[in-house]
Amino acid sequence: MIKKFAVFVEGLTEQEFTIRLLTELAGRHGITFEVHHQHLGRLALSELRSHEAPIVHVLIANCCNDEQVKSQIKDNYQSLKRAGYSLVIGLRDIYPFGHDDIAKLEAGLLVGLPCDDELPIHIHLAVLEIEAWFLEEVQHFARVDKNISLDDVIAGGFDHTQMRASELSHPAETLSKIYQSVGKGYKKNKKSVQRTIEALDYEELYVNTCQNAPSLKNFISSLEAGLF
Repeated sequence: MIKKFAVFVEGLTEQEFTIRLLTELAGRHGITFEVHHQHLGRLALSELRSHEAPIVHVLIANCCNDEQVKSQIKDNYQSLKRAGYSLVIGLRDIYPFGHDDIAKLEAGLLVGLPCDDELPIHIHLAVLEIEAWFLEEVQHFARVDKNISLDDVIAGGFDHTQMRASELSHPAETLSKIYQSVGKGYKKNKKSVQRTIEALDYEELYVNTCQNAPSLKNFISSLEAGLF
């Protein structure tokens, strides 16, 4: 029997990163991604990405809005339960909210959602943005461009020897500033997002980066629960 779980994300960056991360975590296990996009409050099938002999089926719901992650989980929960899904995962950024808002956001994550052990819900906040996870994998900068040095990373606003990327108020902006040191940038479009995602070292993310990014570690734990 194919195992099925769903991941609701707020946008393209989270969608593509989750797909790549799950592919790496699954290893030789076949996996199929059923990608949906939210439009006018409803999810619609966008594409299927299938690997040979899949034993895991993952619904990736791109909610196209951070506020829609929770509402789309609520709206689709019963249909997912009837379809035999075993886990629902949500992922959204905290930005444009700040560090002072984290406790309040965390407290409200599951309020109003079904509480059913048959189909558990895990919702994660990337602190403060998913780009903080990318920043922590500092070796990826040289793979984006060989001329980006660790000194450029520090000059761009992330002194990885003194702080954590989760402390930054706008990680995506910091990421872009570092790329701009060699005439590149970072935008939330497919080309830019894919360049970064392909440059990341997923073993490094799994073994070391998540130790500096607890929100990433928690997200990976939920993905593993869905996979295995």
